[in-house]
Amino acid sequence: MADSGEGFVRDRRGCRHWGRYGAAGLLLCDGPRLLLQRRSWRVHHGRTWSVPGGALRAGESPWDGARRECAEELGDVPALRHLHTFVDDHGGWAYHTVVAAVEEPFRPRRGDGEGSAHRWCLPAEIDTLRLHPGFAASWPRLRAELAAAGLPAAPGG
Repeated sequence: MADSGEGFVRDRRGCRHWGRYGAAGLLLCDGPRLLLQRRSWRVHHGRTWSVPGGALRAGESPWDGARRECAEELGDVPALRHLHTFVDDHGGWAYHTVVAAVEEPFRPRRGDGEGSAHRWCLPAEIDTLRLHPGFAASWPRLRAELAAAGLPAAPGG
């Protein structure tokens, strides 16, 4: 079995992050809508909204890690088409937001308990939610990259 990658590390700036090999999350798109997960009160930064995700395992690609985390946290992973991968590099540690279009109807279920709710949102709605600090910090750049690529999340979307 691959090394779980669980554990904290420090980036070159001295900031502490979860995931010895980095981390990845999956931002699902269904037309203009994006799926967010409300984090359980029991996890770090609980009761905030973000994407399902977590620590990458040794040798695991961001695509594989994001899909694994989605399956764990949302109870399943639908058929997907990769659209974009946004990398938030912290200097020696990175979080990869994998953006993928759902290819079939998908209704998230309760997975491993890290999420307490799920919500399909239009991009403009995301700005009104209480976001996980890491997602909040990267969302403006992620949104701009998606818009530049002609993908969901265009301003006013």
